[in-house]
Amino acid sequence: MKIEGILPQTDNTINASHSNTTCSNEFDIMMQQLNKEATIEEMQKELEEKFNIDIILTEYSCEKTDSEAENHDLSMLKQYDITGGRNVIISKNTLLRMKTDSRFRQKVYKSIQDIPWQSKTTGGCVKGNGVFIHEDGTGGYYLEFDWGDEEEDTKSEKEKTVYSDNPKEENFNTFLPDEQNHMEFHTEIYNALAGADFKEMRKR
Repeated sequence: MKIEGILPQTDNTINASHSNTTCSNEFDIMMQQLNKEATIEEMQKELEEKFNIDIILTEYSCEKTDSEAENHDLSMLKQYDITGGRNVIISKNTLLRMKTDSRFRQKVYKSIQDIPWQSKTTGGCVKGNGVFIHEDGTGGYYLEFDWGDEEEDTKSEKEKTVYSDNPKEENFNTFLPDEQNHMEFHTEIYNALAGADFKEMRKR
């Protein structure tokens, strides 16, 4: 005898209704998530094409550009191997807000436009550069060095990362070590950061 054959009959109307409601809620949540992901992908593609940048998506970013944000951002650079030029580290929530808030979108545009380095290519002692976009739309700009095979005591005396809320290039140049402050070094730096043809400039 099959056990299910003697189970008492029950009124499934309420259960079915509850089940339909649950399925409907789950479907709505799933669609909302899909829409969010589509919006994030759309905004990421738009920014990368508009500004010639590489976007690194995060789940979290600081509320504004301050000392707390600087500590957080530098810690993130140390934890993850972010290389290359014109990196934009931005949260998913920021991209979602940009879709619906035009004023905020323009603010983020401005922070990205202010990146002082024009080339994605880096080399020599320059490991990477870019900007951290925070939740208020402001940016924290960074320039990261890799001093390679130099002696540890020499490397320890040099800046590993320069960070500033001011994107003007001269603010970063002031941090370059004095002992490396010669033409060949600057040519290497600027070629890596700006993609400029300094050989042609020097011929003039």
